[in-house]
Amino acid sequence: MEETNENKDPISEKTEEESENKQLEYPVHPSDVLPEERVSFWKLFKENWLSILTDCLTFGSFGMGVAFLGPTLFDLGCQTSSDLKDMNWVIFAQLIMTLVGSISAGCLAKRAVPVYVLLLIGMVGLPLFMYLVPSCTVFAWLLVDLLLMGWCMGCIDCVANLRMIMRFGTNVTPFLQAMHFFYGLGAFISPMIAAPFLVNIDCTPLVDGVTSSSNSLRISRAQHLSKSRTAFVILGSIQLLITFIVVTVVTLEKMNIIKTGAYVSQSTSQHSLKAAALEKDERGGVSMKHIIIVTIMTSISLFIYDGIQSSFGDYIYSYAEKSIANLRKEEGAFMNACFWGCFAFGRLVAIPLATRLTSLFMLSINLGGVLGASILMLIFHTDKTVIYIGVCSLGLFLSSMTPTAISLAEQFININPSITSCLVVCAALGETLCPILVGNLFALIGPPTFLTFCLSATVLAVIFYVLLVLIGKRSIKYKEKPRTSFIFLYERKKAGESSLIMPSSLKYYSKMQEEPEENLQLGPIKPMSTE
Repeated sequence: MEETNENKDPISEKTEEESENKQLEYPVHPSDVLPEERVSFWKLFKENWLSILTDCLTFGSFGMGVAFLGPTLFDLGCQTSSDLKDMNWVIFAQLIMTLVGSISAGCLAKRAVPVYVLLLIGMVGLPLFMYLVPSCTVFAWLLVDLLLMGWCMGCIDCVANLRMIMRFGTNVTPFLQAMHFFYGLGAFISPMIAAPFLVNIDCTPLVDGVTSSSNSLRISRAQHLSKSRTAFVILGSIQLLITFIVVTVVTLEKMNIIKTGAYVSQSTSQHSLKAAALEKDERGGVSMKHIIIVTIMTSISLFIYDGIQSSFGDYIYSYAEKSIANLRKEEGAFMNACFWGCFAFGRLVAIPLATRLTSLFMLSINLGGVLGASILMLIFHTDKTVIYIGVCSLGLFLSSMTPTAISLAEQFININPSITSCLVVCAALGETLCPILVGNLFALIGPPTFLTFCLSATVLAVIFYVLLVLIGKRSIKYKEKPRTSFIFLYERKKAGESSLIMPSSLKYYSKMQEEPEENLQLGPIKPMSTE
């Protein structure tokens, strides 16, 4: 018996060591739970549904603020007696301030200002500056108003994402997708509300001409015919209602009347992520060379994706008004709403698809759809039916490209907070710089440059996708993974396997054994026969 115990102890110790190593295979966030204790996403939603819906409504209000400027561009130009080129700079300035708002909100939240205070500031400011838009009859006033509105939107963008991540940790993926779906929903509703109240008269020829009494009278008549004031009042009222809901829920959260979920301190979360990344690097999973190259490739790709999205959302209305014959006045706004509606629908559909299909396959389908739609619209650039089909297709296929690209990069390298910040900033820069480029080309050369830019950017995106895949597949992390199908995330379920989703800050899925190794029971080891 003594000999048996001596043989058993080393094996038991080895089994415990293997079990501990298995648990360290994936980074553990402080808010995660052990597999046998893990709750379902539906249970998480039921426990925190009020806070989740509040953050989703917050992002819907943010989407309304982003999408209203494109359809109302002509009316605001007449309101301020500004030409189209000047109004393009307004779009650029607002997007720049949105980026500044995101960065400054992140810095303030990290240092001293509570997250809920920043959220309330952004949500109170957004409807306030929306109400002030009709009163800005001078270009400089409108510019200042939209700059302040842009800062509030950037603040909301950063803080809403941060609240959701703090609430659910690495189980946040489906809730973030739902919140971004409400962004698309808000962007879809905004042009639909504004459409009936717009005149859609381009005052650029009247403004660029010599200031004469006849031109002044025409501008005054356009200003009198425009009912855009009503549209801004309606949009501001909806945002104000959402603000009241946010203030109420945040107050109840601070009074501990409603449950807010398992919040994690920012310092603990960052420490956990850094420790997990360091642990992976120490095991030799990824080289620094591949980290830099894949990060650069992914950053450029996100710059292009968000650039196309922002440019198309801002200028499809202006393009339709200028290029398509027999287009009713309200159809340009409806076309803009179709783009954002399909964009929201695409993000909704991407949630279940991402649990079945690989990032490689999803992104290739997205790029193929965007490329096909861009070619189709460029060939039949004056056909209203084809443009409608292209707009809907582009919105559908563009919707999930950014999160899918980040998920793909995570398969090649270990995503840490520094890399995440780089990717987010590059995406925001694309969303900011591309519309101003398109606006200047639109004003100087003409409407056809809009579709030419979209096609050229899509071709560049395809090239960088191919380069990203070729370089990423050479990384050690990717080579160490078991080979899977190009299309499906996991093959047909085999005995002893399940399709449980591993906790990750991104959409990263893998296979697990049905029963953990630590549950294996070892029988007594008999002493070897000496015969």
